[in-house]
Amino acid sequence: MQKMKVIKSGFRTVWTHKVRSFFMVVCVIIGIAALTVIISLGRGTEQKITAQIHKLMSPNSLMIISGSGKLEPNKPVNVSAGLKLSDVEDAVQQIQNITDWDAILRTPDREAQANGSSTRIDVSGHTPSAEEVLNLEITAGRFFSSAENRSLARVAVIAPHVRQKLFGALDPVGQAIRIDNIPFQVVGVIGSRGMDPHGIDKDNEILVPLNTVMRRVVNVNYVQFVKIVVADEKQVVSTSEHIRQILREKHSLNQNEDDDFMIITPIRAKEIINSALRIFNLYLPLLAIVSLIVGGIVIVNLMLLSVNERTEEIGLRKAVGARSKDIELQFLIETSAITLSSGLIGMLLGSLVFMFVASRMDIPPTISWSAVVLCFAVSSFLGIAAGYLPAKRAANLSPIESLR
Repeated sequence: MQKMKVIKSGFRTVWTHKVRSFFMVVCVIIGIAALTVIISLGRGTEQKITAQIHKLMSPNSLMIISGSGKLEPNKPVNVSAGLKLSDVEDAVQQIQNITDWDAILRTPDREAQANGSSTRIDVSGHTPSAEEVLNLEITAGRFFSSAENRSLARVAVIAPHVRQKLFGALDPVGQAIRIDNIPFQVVGVIGSRGMDPHGIDKDNEILVPLNTVMRRVVNVNYVQFVKIVVADEKQVVSTSEHIRQILREKHSLNQNEDDDFMIITPIRAKEIINSALRIFNLYLPLLAIVSLIVGGIVIVNLMLLSVNERTEEIGLRKAVGARSKDIELQFLIETSAITLSSGLIGMLLGSLVFMFVASRMDIPPTISWSAVVLCFAVSSFLGIAAGYLPAKRAANLSPIESLR
C-alpha cells in the first residue's frame, strides 16, 4: 500500500512540473524516433537491394562485367570495350558446367518515336536466351528468336513505361517504333522489373537482339555484361575462376597485370551489399544512441535541479516518516515514467516517419522488430540510469538540513 502511494506521488509530480517534463520528453522522443527510423531504414534498404540482387543473380549464376574497378549499389558501372562476344563464346564452349548465358550491350539515353509520341529510353541488346536467363515475364506478344538475332532483325521488346509513354492503351505488338530514326517492329512486351541495384529504371528500356544493336545501332564488337547460369551452384566459385583464367589468356594479361573485367558471384554480391549498408546498420544507429545519451545527460541535470528545488518537500516527507528508499523510488519512478512513455511515443513517431519515407523511397514498409526491442530497452535503461543519481541524492538528504 505504501509503495502504491509512492508510485502515485511520482506520477503526480511528473504532471505537476509540465515544462520540465516536456523538455525531458522531447529529448527522449527525438532520440528514440531517430533510432527507430534509422534501423528500420537500414533493414528495409537491405531487403530492397537483396531482392534486386536476387532478381539479377540467382544462387547458380554469376556476372561478368567489362572493365575494372569497384561494383557498388546505386553507382554507375564504368565499363570498357575489352570484353568481346567471342571471348564469352570461347569460355562457354570450354566449360561444361555452363548451361545458359546472356550477353548484354546497353546504350542509354536513346530517342524512341512511335504513335506520334517520343521519349528518351535505354536500349539493351540481348541474346534470345535472355528470356530464361533474366527470368523475363512476357505480358504480350513474344521474345525475339535466334534466327532474328543472326539476321540482325529490327525487332524490339518494350518495357511497361515505354509502352505507356508511346502507345498508351493501344496494343503495341506489331506496331512500328523508331530508335534514333532506325525502324523497328514491336514483337513483345515484358513485365515490370523496377530499378536495378545501380538505380537504372529497367521499366524504361527497349530490348533488341544483341547482334542488331552491335551492327545496326552502335557498330561495336564488344559487350558490357554477361550473365552466366551454371548447372551446379556449388561450383559457381570454381567456374568463375575458370572463366577468369580463360579471359586473362584471351586478353594477353601477364601475372603483374590486373584483370580488365570483373566477375561477380552471389557471395561477392552479398559482400558488396553488406559493405554498402554498414553505414546504416552500424554507424547511424550509433549516432542516434549518442543523441539518446545526450538526452540522458539533460534528464540527469533536470532531475538534479528538481532535487534542489524540492529539498524542503523531501525533508518534510522524511520528517513525517518517509524512508530513504521511498524517496529514491519516487524519483526513479518520475524519470522512468517520462522515459518509457517518451520511448513509446518515439517508437510510434519513428514508425510513422519510416512508413512515409519508405513509401517515397520504394522500400519494403516493414518495421524492424529489433529496432522496437532495442528502443524499448534503451528507454528503460535511460530512465533508470538517468534517475539513479538524482534519486540517491534525494534519498541521502538530511531532513534537518532540508527544512532549514
